[in-house]
Amino acid sequence: MRKVFYRPANGWVGDVIPMYDQGEYKLYYLHDERVGGDYGNHTSWNLLATRNGLDFEDYGEVLPNGDETALDRNAYTGSVIRDKEGMYHLFYTGHNPGPAFCKEGKPLQVVLRATGTDGIHWTKDHSFKLYGDEVIYEQYDWRDPFVFFNEEKQEYWMLVTAREMNSSEKRGGCIALLTSDDLLNWKYREPFYSPDKYITMECPDYFKMGEWHYLVYSTFSEKFVTHYKKSKTIDGLYTSPVLDTFDGRGFYAAKTASDGGKRYAFGWVPSKKGSNDYGDWEWAGTLVVHELHQNEQGELLVRMPPSIYGHFNREEQILPQAEKNCLQQENGLLLSSPDGLAYSVLNPLPAQVLLEASFADWQQVKDFGIAVRTDKSLDNGYFIKFDPFHNRITFDMWPRREPGFFQWQIAGDKPQMIELERPFDFGSHSRIHFQLILEEDILCLYVNNEVAMTTRIYNFKDGHFGFFANEGAVSVQDITLKTAAEL
Repeated sequence: MRKVFYRPANGWVGDVIPMYDQGEYKLYYLHDERVGGDYGNHTSWNLLATRNGLDFEDYGEVLPNGDETALDRNAYTGSVIRDKEGMYHLFYTGHNPGPAFCKEGKPLQVVLRATGTDGIHWTKDHSFKLYGDEVIYEQYDWRDPFVFFNEEKQEYWMLVTAREMNSSEKRGGCIALLTSDDLLNWKYREPFYSPDKYITMECPDYFKMGEWHYLVYSTFSEKFVTHYKKSKTIDGLYTSPVLDTFDGRGFYAAKTASDGGKRYAFGWVPSKKGSNDYGDWEWAGTLVVHELHQNEQGELLVRMPPSIYGHFNREEQILPQAEKNCLQQENGLLLSSPDGLAYSVLNPLPAQVLLEASFADWQQVKDFGIAVRTDKSLDNGYFIKFDPFHNRITFDMWPRREPGFFQWQIAGDKPQMIELERPFDFGSHSRIHFQLILEEDILCLYVNNEVAMTTRIYNFKDGHFGFFANEGAVSVQDITLKTAAEL
């Protein structure tokens, strides 16, 4: 099976460092083999190359991590830039938890550098070591350098995940700014962004699209998510739109790249402990790619990349299996029950599939949605709920946990899976069009080419798909199920 979500056979995809270069996307990523059962241990930089986000050339390891005596025992996130002479410069984070690399018992982080002529083969510059200055910035959180050429200032800028000196332990995180004329000598500047909100802000990314400047970063303190901010000027006030995220808990550490036309966000959906829906989220997982586009207000919206949509090129016949309070219509279904549940259960699902349909005419309905890998009575499985009252889309499953001894020990106090909730303004839409990819243990939802939600789905390997409405009515139209024909 040709997969749309990439994961190496011998490891996991950590932070992705994307770069568009000479007609292709170079996707450097932290390759984690979970050595010793730990996360982010002995990570190297590996490289994928793709022209369409679907077919990958795997170069394997291109920047090895160092040994136990090296600053880069763990080679962590950074960026790659090509200078005006065509030389490639790779800036990355070095980390070694050994006592010799700690200060007051805490491991230091350092920005390191390598160079090359083709973006594939690298020579480490062992003389280059850039630490936090201990005047503006701490030395402990000092990672993920993002380097770009500031056309307005005609100088190189480096954004670094950092913390301000003598700051709040909970809210001292900032994005540091350094400047350079030659990519070798760097001057420390006041923070590029310091909102007094987070422990730290990981994997910073900056780009300009149209008239807007965007800052992207990921957080793990208030919740695990990738945020973005926007500004009319590069060094101006960066503010949050109402929805300042690309996805939920299942899409982390996203960074972006553009071919000059389209821009994509490259992140990873984390695995879960024990490959179990009830397990804790882990670090690293499988590559997921979203396309970003703007609305008139400069807000960034999310949609499925066209190459992935085109992968599903064979339409399957829709086969009704079971229903309750359901009327067949010319172009779909009408689910209606004023005081209970209405549903329709359709085809069994293959391991990889694209579901597509639209909801319309929802009337006084408590919630409605999509069921996947469910049984014919809609008792068990995964459920995506559209909730007009709370203006949100949520992901749920049943059972929500291993049932306890008592009948009530079923996690009824958790109305959906935590952190798998996406805001959605139902009042501004008369029609909801969704596209939903299932691929083995990954689910990825797109709604109205605006909102995305990605998660893992381990416990139910197969089952049917269907639709439901709870205490009200909704019309389900243009139902399509597509698979991928072998070419």
